[in-house]
Amino acid sequence: MRWIVLTILFFGFLINFADKSVVGLAVGPLMEELNLSYAQWGLIGSSFFWIFPVAAVFIGFITDKVSPKKIIAFMLLSWSLLQFGGYIIGGFATLLLYRIFLGFAEGGYAPASLRQLFSYFPLAMRARVTTIFTLGSTVGAYAVAPLVVLLLQLVGWRHSFAIMGLFSLVLLVIWVVVIPSKTPELDELEVKNDSAPKRKVPWSELFSVLRSRTSIFTLFMTFGFFCLSSWMQIWMPLYFLEVTKISQMEMAYATLTVGLTSMIVSLSMATISDRVFKKTQSLREGRVKVTGMGMLIAGLVFGSLYFTNSVVWAILGITLAYGFSFLILSTSHIIIGSQLPERTSTLSGVIVAFSNVAAALCAMAVGFIIQSVGVENSIHGFKYSFLMISAIMVIVAILFMSFVYPEGKKQKAELVNIEKATSSS
Repeated sequence: MRWIVLTILFFGFLINFADKSVVGLAVGPLMEELNLSYAQWGLIGSSFFWIFPVAAVFIGFITDKVSPKKIIAFMLLSWSLLQFGGYIIGGFATLLLYRIFLGFAEGGYAPASLRQLFSYFPLAMRARVTTIFTLGSTVGAYAVAPLVVLLLQLVGWRHSFAIMGLFSLVLLVIWVVVIPSKTPELDELEVKNDSAPKRKVPWSELFSVLRSRTSIFTLFMTFGFFCLSSWMQIWMPLYFLEVTKISQMEMAYATLTVGLTSMIVSLSMATISDRVFKKTQSLREGRVKVTGMGMLIAGLVFGSLYFTNSVVWAILGITLAYGFSFLILSTSHIIIGSQLPERTSTLSGVIVAFSNVAAALCAMAVGFIIQSVGVENSIHGFKYSFLMISAIMVIVAILFMSFVYPEGKKQKAELVNIEKATSSS
């Protein structure tokens, strides 16, 4: 049963990201039919993230009180209803509301799904299981792009929205019929007589961790990555269409290429980080430095797009930028969570919330940049967006590598003393 649960949740995450990406892929017909400006499109793109962080925390909290199966079923139903609601979208206001409600409906899917998965899989298997589950997001956001674009061309964006809703409805029926009503209890929640009582962590200690340099500059790093990520979800399809002058289907294949090849780069970065950490047993060496250098390289590569309109370099540059910077999604939770292991879930919630705020702000900023230079100069607007995001990524990478010491000041001082002793000898 556990692998059936994983399979269904994987496809649910695929639909989750395909739902939020279909708007970007339908950017041309949507902007033309609804007469949207670039500034309005920036608001449409960012609106998904306005309430997403709140939903992630709220639904995650509710899932601890209610069966995750019921929460997931409710979310799948809400996705279907919202996608069928595409037929009543008539302008900027209704499209904006659609995106806001979709953000709320999809915000809690990951926490609820992980709670369900962890009930079926033991601790020793969860890293692999989580990786397989999250792969659904990459497939949904990028790998299915050609199929979504083909669907848009065949039936139009309104019918495409409804078909996406039909997929959610089918998955809902499978979920309700196949998955048992009673969810197994988490292993770590089972009471054992010989277990030591858990340490109570006061809120003051949690706030102290969040105010530390390590947490602050790690959060800034996630800001840099999600600026790039939101640009890719909201603006990349339009960039390919208007700047590189490729067709809609060619844009879909370009999106597919970026998604698949960046996975290889990101997995390579993760492997390097694991190997360095295994060798040094240092979060500073294995997580901070590797992640920081990846973000720095990503920022410089993304900024290079300012100097060319080549579709080949656009695909390669975006791929490298996304792949090199992707590591912060994992290491941010490792670094900040290590400061207070007893509150790992709470700290992870803060990371998710902060990251999605960054995505909303950057998506809007890009829209206003393009709008400010004029529709006829949209190419220059896109180029300025490269410089803005590149500068943010480079700056946060430098600050991150300069100020983040997860092991603390004491160990930092010990390392300095060891280096001095070694050099003097």
